[in-house]
Amino acid sequence: MSEPSFLDKVKNVIKETSTYLANGARNVPIEEYKRRADICNTCVHFVHSKSTCGVCGCLMHIKAKWQTSDCPKNKW
Repeated sequence: MSEPSFLDKVKNVIKETSTYLANGARNVPIEEYKRRADICNTCVHFVHSKSTCGVCGCLMHIKAKWQTSDCPKNKW
């Protein structure tokens, strides 16, 4: 599986960050974060060596906390 290009990763991070900030920079409750992180850690698309999603390229320990974010594979 190939990861997104550097430019696509940058675009995704900018989109996710601007949406997060525009909506008040709210995080999910810790239980939801743990649920999301568990899903990511067992996903075939998760790049463990980089802690990133192989689909969108985002750092999952950050993205999973953000209330406005969702999984690009609709797993959470």
